[in-house]
Amino acid sequence: MGSDNYQIPWDSVNSGGEDTGSSTNYQLHDTIGEQATGFSTSTDYTLSAGYRVGDYLRNSIGFNVGTQENSTQIAYSSFSTSTKSVIVTDASGFAVDDLIGVVENQGLTENVAVGKIKHIVGNTLYVDAWDGNPSVINPTPSGGNDFVYRLNGSSAVLGTLTSAAGNTSLTVARVTSDAQNGYTVSVSDDGDLRNAHGDAIQNVSDGEVTVGHQEYGWSALGSYAMNTGTDNPFSTMTPTAIQHSDTFTIQEERTALVYKAAINSGTPAGNYSHIVYYTLTANY
Repeated sequence: MGSDNYQIPWDSVNSGGEDTGSSTNYQLHDTIGEQATGFSTSTDYTLSAGYRVGDYLRNSIGFNVGTQENSTQIAYSSFSTSTKSVIVTDASGFAVDDLIGVVENQGLTENVAVGKIKHIVGNTLYVDAWDGNPSVINPTPSGGNDFVYRLNGSSAVLGTLTSAAGNTSLTVARVTSDAQNGYTVSVSDDGDLRNAHGDAIQNVSDGEVTVGHQEYGWSALGSYAMNTGTDNPFSTMTPTAIQHSDTFTIQEERTALVYKAAINSGTPAGNYSHIVYYTLTANY
């Protein structure tokens, strides 16, 4: 309800309550007489019912990034989108609420799925939802380079590069937001991927990081991903959008970002690194 100068974003008829109940150590906001309150969702709609839900509708926004921990690499034998599960050879290294990434045919054209573990039965990990491109992952892996990782690292470790193969590292970007018009996540960097001598691996310029070519970039996958379908360069001057939503949500939204690097026989040896910045902005 609204007019030219005022708006009532929610209202409720009740038998009592108090907005400012307090004591020396506690504060209470209570309402008496409501029924069927709280959050409800379906495939296409979200319902926020009750007067007190307004306390949670004050705009807030949160962000987290986690990269694959190579030390947790484990093979898997079965993957399912219908049951939201993956069967690994040993589940002892995983726990409920871990973020995990499934990588099929690890390499520059790998397929990935990311999700949060909800429960574990034997060696089966059940997640809340899969994001990335899970629909193209085969139920039974056959490539011999299919793995599950925990996604809780802070560095994208690409390992030892050779001209015979490209290397990758999976990252998941996680956003919780109730900004009314959604949000945008962008990436930028502090300069080229470089070593201590100033040698650099150049950013990809043709849309694809290719084995045997000296190239570096990223690809984004998922329901909320931006600039998909191509390998993109990192930019120092202009942040590039990787994730976007233009609506209000109460659920965590995720995008899979795959770092990709390749070298040729003339690439100087050394430890290459740079800093990547993730920027989360509410849409206004």
